Amino acid sequence: MTTETDQFRLERRGIIIEPDPNRPYEAGGVLNPATARHNGVSYLLYRSVAAEPVNYSRIIVAELHPRGDGLEARRLDKIALEPEAPYEKWQDGVHGGVEDPRVTPLEDGTYIMAYTGYGDGPGGDALPRIALARSTNLLDWERLGLIKYTPLELKGRSGRTYTIDMQTISNKDAMLFPEKIGGRYVLMHRPTFPHAIAQDHGVPASIWLSYSDDLVTWTDHTLLLSPQESWERLKTGGGTPPLRTPEGWLIFYHAVDGDNDADPDRKYLAGAALLDLADPRKILYRSAEPVLKPGTKEEQVGVVNNVVFPTGFLTLPDGRVQVIYGMADQAIGLAETVRPVL
Repeated sequence: MTTETDQFRLERRGIIIEPDPNRPYEAGGVLNPATARHNGVSYLLYRSVAAEPVNYSRIIVAELHPRGDGLEARRLDKIALEPEAPYEKWQDGVHGGVEDPRVTPLEDGTYIMAYTGYGDGPGGDALPRIALARSTNLLDWERLGLIKYTPLELKGRSGRTYTIDMQTISNKDAMLFPEKIGGRYVLMHRPTFPHAIAQDHGVPASIWLSYSDDLVTWTDHTLLLSPQESWERLKTGGGTPPLRTPEGWLIFYHAVDGDNDADPDRKYLAGAALLDLADPRKILYRSAEPVLKPGTKEEQVGVVNNVVFPTGFLTLPDGRVQVIYGMADQAIGLAETVRPVL
């Protein structure tokens, strides 16, 4: 098979949606959406950030329709989720968030949304954690709650073994595979370990896999995709949900090139990888170069500068894939693979 970066290179098709300053729910930005189809209609479930309170996020539903060689979003003014559960709200009663959804259609005809609940954690401080919700129509969602994990045993370079309760640490960028593999659900996610443990472990924040029989408790945690190239040096994280192709599970992920999270020159870029269909712990291919990097004004200047953040996809009849991505944490754009991948 072709394993050139150009196989999965993305070509921009313009902006899908920008924040409407007259809509208080989204005046602070629209970003990092999920996408899915139901009954022939394509939907965009995007994170909308209110102007006040700062960084208060909801998940809003819009329809996607063709426009020229791109897509446009038609707002439905439909809230899929907003901060209501304790794990989505801060103790101050003002702040909170439901963030960065990814939606996966399951084999039983339902849809599962994995999202970040940004509410108070076990210690009382705000903590981003992974929650799930279920829908039959992409409009109305039932919360399934925070996911639970069996303890993770992490061995450091010092020889010390750490037992980590992942319910007490930051975890984001989660998504399900659309099929059970080996009879179990598979989750992709990006935990962030306490600094001292991360330093001893020696691996930056990375994409992990976990497995579950019931969507509630997740186990068999496996490091999947850690920074490898210079443009990934700070961290990697999940992007689009896995797409079955003849060559393997295709994912577009995000990577960060920078010294640290406070680095004003850091950049969020997109890479591509193929995972083995029968055992997604095996990486068959990953792009040596970014398949998309910040290049337009909307990607380079925004709430967070220099960000392309892939989170959703739609497939085209000719086998190409449309990738929907966040632009500088302020707008949502569309790009397409230059070649068919299906």
